[in-house]
Amino acid sequence: MNKTLLAVDGMAYVFRAYYAVPYMCSHDGIPTNAVYGFHKLLQIMLEEVEPDYLAVAFDLSGPTFREEAYSDYKANRPEPPNDLLEQIPIVKEYLRAMGVPVLECQGYEADDVLATMAKRAKAEGVKTLIATGDKDLCQLVDDDIFILRSSMRDMRILDAGGVKREYGVWPNQIIDYLTIVGDSSDNVPGVKGIGVKGARELLENYESLDKIYASLDSLPNSQRKKLEEALDHIENSRFLITICCDAPVDCEVECLKRREGDPCAIKDFCAKYDFQSIRGGGRKGDKEDGAPQQQELF
Repeated sequence: MNKTLLAVDGMAYVFRAYYAVPYMCSHDGIPTNAVYGFHKLLQIMLEEVEPDYLAVAFDLSGPTFREEAYSDYKANRPEPPNDLLEQIPIVKEYLRAMGVPVLECQGYEADDVLATMAKRAKAEGVKTLIATGDKDLCQLVDDDIFILRSSMRDMRILDAGGVKREYGVWPNQIIDYLTIVGDSSDNVPGVKGIGVKGARELLENYESLDKIYASLDSLPNSQRKKLEEALDHIENSRFLITICCDAPVDCEVECLKRREGDPCAIKDFCAKYDFQSIRGGGRKGDKEDGAPQQQELF
C-alpha cells in the first residue's frame, strides 16, 4: 500500500484562515485568528487524509529567481494586512511545537518547494497530496501527485480528470493554458484578447502552445494577430508559470515522517497565546490549571 505525503502551501492556508476566522487576540493584544484557523484547517486535512508524511512550505523574504528574471513579477499585489503578517511567525512556532516540518528555500517560492518534495516522494514510491488553492500547481498532477482543495466546510481531491473538469485542460497543458490566459494575481501577461474559452479551444485543437504557434497560418486572422503580438513576452510568461521541481531544499522525504509534537512546547505555546488545552485525560472543554481561556486549540 502506497504511503502518502501531505504537503501544505503554508501561505495560502494562513491567508484562508485569516479571512475565515473573526479577529481574536491574546491578552497581550497579539492577533491569533489566523493561527487558530490554520490549526483547524490542518486538523481537518489530517483527519481526512491520515498521511504518513507531512510538511508545510512557506515563502521567504527576498527576491526569487522569477523576480530576478522579471522585475514586475507579482508587482501588482497589495501588501497583506499587518495583523496577518504578524501571525505568520506564530503559525511557524505552532508547527514546530506540533513536530511539523517547516520547509523554506531562499530564492524559491513555496510552490517550488512543494513541487520538489512531491517529485522526491514520487521517486521513493510515496504519493503526494498538495494542499493549495493555487492553480499553477495543477501542472504537477499525475498518477502519484494530486491537488487537495480544503476549507472549513468541504474537501476534494483533483486528479488528472479533476483538473480537466475544473480548467478544461489536462495537467500537462496547464503551463501553456496559463501562459495564454495570463495570471493577473502574479502579474504575468498572457495573450491579450484570448481568454479562458479561447485558450481551451486552442489547446483542444492543437495540444500545446508550440503547436499553436507552428499552426498560425491555419488560425483566423484576428487570433493569429493576437498570438503574434504576444511573441515578445510569451516565452518569459511560460518561464514564470513553470514550477521548479529541483529547488535546493535541504530535506529528505524520510525527515517528513509524521511524529508527535513536544508536549512542553505545546503547553508553552498555549500559555503564551492564551489557547486552551484539551490534552491529557481531562474532559473536553476542561482547561488546564492556569491556562487562559480563549479559543479551544488542541
